[in-house]
Amino acid sequence: MKILQLALSLGAGGAERIAVSLCNRFSANADNEVILVSILDDSVPRNIHYLKDLSPDVRFVNLHCKTGLQIKAIWRVLRTIKKERPDVVHCHTHAVILLFPTLLIPEVHYFHTIHNMSEKIMARSGFLKRVIMNYLFKRNKVNPITISEACHLSYYDTFRISNDICIPNGSEPLAITEDAESVKREIERIKNSPDTIVFIHVARHNPQKNHDKLFRTFLRLEDEGERCILIVLGEHYDSWKEKLKDSKSIFLLGAKKNVGDYMAQADFFVLSSDYEGLPMTLLEAMSMGVTPISTPAGGVVNVIKDGVNGYMTKGFDDDEFYRKVKYAIKERNSMSRDDIVTDYQKYYSMEVCAKNYYNLYISTVL
Repeated sequence: MKILQLALSLGAGGAERIAVSLCNRFSANADNEVILVSILDDSVPRNIHYLKDLSPDVRFVNLHCKTGLQIKAIWRVLRTIKKERPDVVHCHTHAVILLFPTLLIPEVHYFHTIHNMSEKIMARSGFLKRVIMNYLFKRNKVNPITISEACHLSYYDTFRISNDICIPNGSEPLAITEDAESVKREIERIKNSPDTIVFIHVARHNPQKNHDKLFRTFLRLEDEGERCILIVLGEHYDSWKEKLKDSKSIFLLGAKKNVGDYMAQADFFVLSSDYEGLPMTLLEAMSMGVTPISTPAGGVVNVIKDGVNGYMTKGFDDDEFYRKVKYAIKERNSMSRDDIVTDYQKYYSMEVCAKNYYNLYISTVL
């Protein structure tokens, strides 16, 4: 089978990570020819964060565009699909970019993974984009894929049709690298004491993550003298560095390639989002047995069983989030890391996810 995966870039985002992981899994089958096409110019470092993780068995094509929906990008995507003539095109970026390929190359089977809540995507889209998405999905020009039960319900509420296929996100397990010991020493140096509890948050700064809530909570815990620190990995926190310069418990360490080394030192993974699709970082934390604490954002509610494999608030109130973190501290070590890993392996591993996608391709193409 010839499979073309289409991504906006190979930047440090969940959709990009999924695209790379699926390509690597599919290319392990010698019967498949796998192509990963990214739109944004790969001469910009932030657009190739995951390029080194791509298997050499995957053919990488970059379209060298400045934005995802400029005329040049639309034309180059069309031209690439026309040249390659794949059996499957799987889109992880704007669905509207598939409009002309579906009209002019209809023999290809088109899939689009909706990586967030549909109503949020539509709210951020202009009138023309909304019209095109309605056309593509409701006319079955593109097979829509949702990444959690919450996203499936969001899709129905938004488009008033149940033709999506729900395939829960999966992630590759995080790995320990040769830098693990140096990271351990780094964390030990910034701990308040040997018994300090380590929380970790991994994400780019983005309004949907509600970092105000997250940082207010840990500043409050710091004022109370709670023995805990928050490690934050990710980009675009420049505006927070000045605000948090006096904090002795919140550490903004920037983007890291070796997230697994930091996750291995954590007691809890924490997420304060207002909405999500199904965050990859949550699944990656579970792959290492780190106990998650989260708001009930999107697909999180389908993963975390409060008090069983993590902690989840009932709502999005700041005080409730603070109380849940306090409760988790009190109940520290009450959950088995092995049980959390088992839950991940059974439902949310990339092995399971890729198998579900591949079975979908086969059932559609044959």
